[in-house]
Amino acid sequence: MKKKHFWLLLMGSISILTAGIVYFQRHAVLRWMGTRLLPQKVWIEPPWDAIIVLSGRPYERSLRAAELYHQSPALLIALGGAYNDDLLAIGYEPAQECAFTASALKSLCIPDSSIQKECIGTSTYEEILYIRQLCVKRKWKRIMIVSSPFHGRRIELLAEKWLSRDSIQWAVAAAQPLHYHPTHWWESENGALAVFEEYVKTLYYAWKGYL
Repeated sequence: MKKKHFWLLLMGSISILTAGIVYFQRHAVLRWMGTRLLPQKVWIEPPWDAIIVLSGRPYERSLRAAELYHQSPALLIALGGAYNDDLLAIGYEPAQECAFTASALKSLCIPDSSIQKECIGTSTYEEILYIRQLCVKRKWKRIMIVSSPFHGRRIELLAEKWLSRDSIQWAVAAAQPLHYHPTHWWESENGALAVFEEYVKTLYYAWKGYL
């Protein structure tokens, strides 16, 4: 057998073997992919100066925020400046995402006096920068940030760069998704979209120098 043919056969065999291993271990690989996006930082115990709910998925994130509030009451900040124009379809004016989160929190028996709408930011990067402004202005040193689980690691990378420089103690509390389970995300279209979208956004943030 010629050397060239030998190396082609060897590389082909290795490729087939690798593909077989990946296929039979696909669940472990997929689970690892999801785990890499979950919050990694050490939890900080209450009391907190504020519980800050990032925009997006207002009900599931509000459920987690309400749980934290009942554990240790603190001011709840509902973020999000983007407008949701889906309401136009049913005859209502568009509303900002902060309003959706505030409404969800009220529905979970959080008093109005404990909810503050900060309708700022249309991206996670903008929201983290605004959180930094709030913390500096109000001298907050211990905050809890609430978001979805696969959003967690990107938030941590942003917070490490933009919040830790001001000696702000922070942690990310992950909400339980309503439409999929984080440890079996690939079994749901919603879960698959959440994971792959987060990898794309993380790469984009790294490219832009936000992280």
